[in-house]
Amino acid sequence: MSEHTGETLRKKKWEFPHPFVVLVLLLALMAVLTWILPASQYDMVTVNGVTAVDPDSFHYVDRTPVGIFDFLKAIPQGIQMQITLLSMIFTIGAFVHLVDSTGAIRAALVGMARKLGDKNGKFILAGIMVFFLCIGAFPSMFEGCIPFLPIGISIALMLGYDVVTGMAIIVVSDIIGWTAGPTNPWTTGTAQNLGGLPMYSGLGYRLVVLVVFGAIAIWFVLRYAERVKKDPTKSLVYGKDYSDMDNKDVTAGLEFDARRKLILLVFCLTIALVVYGSIAWGWSPTDMGAVYLISAVLCGVIAGYNSAKIAETMLKGAEGIFVAAMAIGVARGISVIMDNGQITYTIVHALAPLLAGLPAALTGVGMMLVQSVINFFIPSGSSQCLVTMPILMPVAELIGMSKQVTILAFQFGDGLSNLGYPSVALVVACLSYSRIPFNKWLKFILPFLGIIYIAATVLIIIASAIGY
Repeated sequence: MSEHTGETLRKKKWEFPHPFVVLVLLLALMAVLTWILPASQYDMVTVNGVTAVDPDSFHYVDRTPVGIFDFLKAIPQGIQMQITLLSMIFTIGAFVHLVDSTGAIRAALVGMARKLGDKNGKFILAGIMVFFLCIGAFPSMFEGCIPFLPIGISIALMLGYDVVTGMAIIVVSDIIGWTAGPTNPWTTGTAQNLGGLPMYSGLGYRLVVLVVFGAIAIWFVLRYAERVKKDPTKSLVYGKDYSDMDNKDVTAGLEFDARRKLILLVFCLTIALVVYGSIAWGWSPTDMGAVYLISAVLCGVIAGYNSAKIAETMLKGAEGIFVAAMAIGVARGISVIMDNGQITYTIVHALAPLLAGLPAALTGVGMMLVQSVINFFIPSGSSQCLVTMPILMPVAELIGMSKQVTILAFQFGDGLSNLGYPSVALVVACLSYSRIPFNKWLKFILPFLGIIYIAATVLIIIASAIGY
């Protein structure tokens, strides 16, 4: 090896592993833990029509450690278990890309930017964040927001920001809305059903949470975005080539004509219909996927595309979201391994006693922190709810803490920690698409998590004090 080559290798900067690599390493860690931790089970009971664990039935069972072949099988099994969700995500990808290809969204934003001026791009970002806060809060779309990421990044770059901003305006907003969960059926709805509470009762306080959390999120993201716009070297991904995501050449000369206005109207009505359908009619991901497909074809016809171009554009959109969609299936493999190795309940049972002896006002905060740890191992909100709520609710009742505060603490612990865990499919998928190293994302998100956890602590204490 020449001296020059050796010097080049020494100077080569170490890069954090690809998010998919991190995810597979977590799968391997879970498989190893099935050989170390004791296996256990709870008996299942039906509470208010929902099957959940009997908190008094914990018992150890014979180990069923996960071998190499079963470890590898967990990945396709995880994909198979998420196939309904993946099918919807591919249809959203096709729909969003077709609408984006017409220039309707960009033309509207260019027109808005012209009216507001370049210095007011932050108002466009804030508007997008409010939209995705509502998407996370009410229909509670989680992974469903992934196909909107290309538009978010494109808009951020068009306005002079960076890809971190583009990812944050969608992902941070969606997860914060999900966490507040005014009408989140997966966490709030499931937990209230288990606790025998009216569905979505206590809505007023959760709306207050949404406003507080949303305001902090918008302030934090815009603060970073404006700093990057003033000095691009402040970007956490400065120096990386994202020219393939920059569509300035496409936006140049775009006119927001009648055809594009009609396409944008269909786009907005489609989102509104999906939101209403999921809340009022209980639509499944399959129902939503059908609506996205119909709307995509309709927008293609309005744009003047022939059948071949509609098909090609939709397929390209689905293709572009493939990596992100696969991350969801791979992440699901973590719970597959834990369930097969029967260590899920072992971890939950070990964490629950940490709440013993805390004052009532602080039990909710402790519960939030315990849920944050559990969320690393069980990143599915609904699955986590069915496992932990039957165990933690009796603990809270013994010290006089209300079920509503218990559920609020669960929501905060499950939701906020999603922003920083490599086991969360949404984050891994978006990092994979945007090519943001996980360590760079952590550098961005950790200060926000520190601030938002403080706010969550205050909100839990206030909820306890007012008898929520």
